[in-house]
Amino acid sequence: MSSETLEFTGCNFFRLRLTYSILSGRPIRIVNIRKTDDRPGIRDFEAKLIGLLEKVTNGTKVEISRTGTQVSFRPGMITGGVVNVDCGTERCISYFLEPLILLSPFCKIAMTIKLKGVTNSPGEMSVDGMKASWLKVYNKFVLNDEKLDLKIQARGLKPDGGGVVVFTAPIVKTLRPVQRQQAGKVCKIRGQAYVSKVTPSLAYRMIDAAKKAMHGYISDVFIAVDQRKGDAGGASPGYGLFLTAETTEGVVYQSEALSRPKGDSGSPILPEDIGIEAGHALLQQIYMGGALDSSAQVLASTFMTLCPKDVSHFLYGPLPMYSVHALRHLKQFFEVEFKMEDTRRSEEAAEELRIGSPDKAMITAVGVGYSNLNKTIL
Repeated sequence: MSSETLEFTGCNFFRLRLTYSILSGRPIRIVNIRKTDDRPGIRDFEAKLIGLLEKVTNGTKVEISRTGTQVSFRPGMITGGVVNVDCGTERCISYFLEPLILLSPFCKIAMTIKLKGVTNSPGEMSVDGMKASWLKVYNKFVLNDEKLDLKIQARGLKPDGGGVVVFTAPIVKTLRPVQRQQAGKVCKIRGQAYVSKVTPSLAYRMIDAAKKAMHGYISDVFIAVDQRKGDAGGASPGYGLFLTAETTEGVVYQSEALSRPKGDSGSPILPEDIGIEAGHALLQQIYMGGALDSSAQVLASTFMTLCPKDVSHFLYGPLPMYSVHALRHLKQFFEVEFKMEDTRRSEEAAEELRIGSPDKAMITAVGVGYSNLNKTIL
């Protein structure tokens, strides 16, 4: 890889840029971070992310300008190890987990990371979602999954958090190429209605509403109740519903809906509305289809790039904007171009075959032959 410094502008895709910088070994400079904002510069959660990445690497040098609008990042070696971090309550723990999952196979010592903060937040992917969809895709590329786990020891909701999550992952020498061209048919739906510091009757109301929303789609639906009390319930009351759908090919789609944080403006959301919202969101995700959940496209794209010099295929559903920018960043950092084949069938054929959205793409890439040089040789 070239060692020339890459320059970026603005605060978007901050965690992606830092992660790809560490993986590729290329230094980066990010300028004009919220330059015209009332509070210019990096936010508290971004500073915490930099601190976390410094803890799991060795030799990383970071320079932040006095106003915080410019960050120079020179990456070091990925060491991993045992780390405890308080992520604060501004962002969900999944914001910090994303870079860790991407880096974890290439550590010197296997990662055991304990993160404290918010596990479920409106408008963000939750830790449950990462556990269900990301780890399933991770398993396809990493054969050794014996240590792979994401435990939610305590559930923390906004505004005060209080959640505790432990992430452990194995280390490998190289990833393996993956060919996933079939999504399969949905065979079962599972879920978890979680309640923290509120009456468990709300969970049953959410479950009933979700089952009504998905009535007539599939009969194998089972939703468990996850009631948390005391410290395991975090520091804020709240409730929500997390759903997953699994196909005959082992693909997992996920969706979630949860209550408004305590003290938020606006009228509270009824448990019935949460059940309906989660059910409809899951059906929408199933309709979009693909051989993975749309949130895990970034993980698959990154690991396809880092595979040995062999061809990997993955069937994606419609690409969210975040995935598109991830592909562009991979081209900048690793000089890898993805081939996208439109598998679009006509609307009539898609309707007849019941394959959901016709907007699917077969993504093909040849890996750069990335090898874990940090791993200690026994």
